[in-house]
Amino acid sequence: MRIIKRFSKTNIGQKLIGFLFYSITNLISRSIKWEYLVENKKSNIFNSDEKYIFCCWHNRLFLGPHLLPRNRIINALQSSHSDGMVTSIAFKHLGMNVILGSSKKGGMQAFRKMIKCIQLGESVAITPDGPKGPKEKVKEGIIKLAQMTDTPIIPLVWATNKFKLVNSWDNFVIPYPFSKGIYSFGKPIKVTKKINEEELEIVRQNLENEIKRLTKLVKNRVN
Repeated sequence: MRIIKRFSKTNIGQKLIGFLFYSITNLISRSIKWEYLVENKKSNIFNSDEKYIFCCWHNRLFLGPHLLPRNRIINALQSSHSDGMVTSIAFKHLGMNVILGSSKKGGMQAFRKMIKCIQLGESVAITPDGPKGPKEKVKEGIIKLAQMTDTPIIPLVWATNKFKLVNSWDNFVIPYPFSKGIYSFGKPIKVTKKINEEELEIVRQNLENEIKRLTKLVKNRVN
């Protein structure tokens, strides 16, 4: 285990493990019989290149990136920790750009990069409870990003009828191949620029509740 852990911290190790992670998740995603649950019939996510801030829980990262629309440039925020670097390699194989940073390391620099990407008309993908939790608890960073860039937040959720829960801080979800799956994008959530701390907390809580509501909805539909 120590050898594998050391290997995962090397550049070659991260590239190899990242490619394997991408290959496995891609094969599993393609094997699943997906149903798209339309929450917002007026949504133009799949037929326009409008910029959005996409978000899904950290425990749904196994397949979340595979379900994002391919008709726009998407920049994924990832931790510079070895696990995050491995995931970053997988993201790149999916054609996504990667911005490295977290609340503990390189956070402000990453935040400025996300703002710049959005200003260029590109989209951003974030795990609002990552990289270390608390589980399914939205942090205020995504709200401030939406506020400063006047960009809607789009929740992404998915569920399968057969899966395994990893014994991790977020109970990471690994779906089984050839299972039945449902995914959905929530309605765009906008944040006004003129907002005080109390109002910001209300928006943060509303986003958290919305992702939980959508997750429960797809879970109930797939079982």
